[in-house]
Amino acid sequence: MVSYTLEAGGFKLGERVEVLTTGQRGILIAEFIHISGCNTYLVLLPNVIKDGRMKTTHRDHLVLRRLEPSESMFDSAKVLTDDNSFSPKGTDVNAEWIRAAISEDKEYIPEIDDAVGVAEIEIVPGTEVWNKVYGKTMLVNYICRSIYSKELDYGAMYMVDDKEEMVTASSYALIPLENKLDVYSDGKMGPLFEDGRDSIIVSAGISIDLLSRL
Repeated sequence: MVSYTLEAGGFKLGERVEVLTTGQRGILIAEFIHISGCNTYLVLLPNVIKDGRMKTTHRDHLVLRRLEPSESMFDSAKVLTDDNSFSPKGTDVNAEWIRAAISEDKEYIPEIDDAVGVAEIEIVPGTEVWNKVYGKTMLVNYICRSIYSKELDYGAMYMVDDKEEMVTASSYALIPLENKLDVYSDGKMGPLFEDGRDSIIVSAGISIDLLSRL
């Protein structure tokens, strides 16, 4: 049975990381727990601007490297010190101190989100649910938490004309139904739904072989 756990990828939101495959550096701003049990992260790239906006990239935890405290997100040759960086924490911070640090072109270091008081996981991926807003039966595909948020969002999938559609909802918008689809039962490894349950039909009329395309 897959264990669905926040921070199982070994990172906390707010940490500064490098994407090993591209060399891009940024900040973890959201964590996803997928139906397969894999943890991935949304990385904000402050140094990549397009159309006036900072870009983001979605990456598996295996291709991320945590930056050392002295490493810069913006200049790999720069060494961060107390004199050329700053880290405003909490809400009790002097605004003038922040403005002064910005004017001196100091590099900011975000506050780590220690996930204190975050809601417990109430619906694990692979659970069939009734979405009270959409009035449809769906399959929970992933769980997401954004930085500094106490609540979890659940990504649920349903089929329309043989096409997968995904929506997000809070747990109180979803009612778990009877069917619980164990992705890897008894420690089984391999492709999704490969253990002979392809004849199961969930109440929305979605067969398991359609769901296997996730």
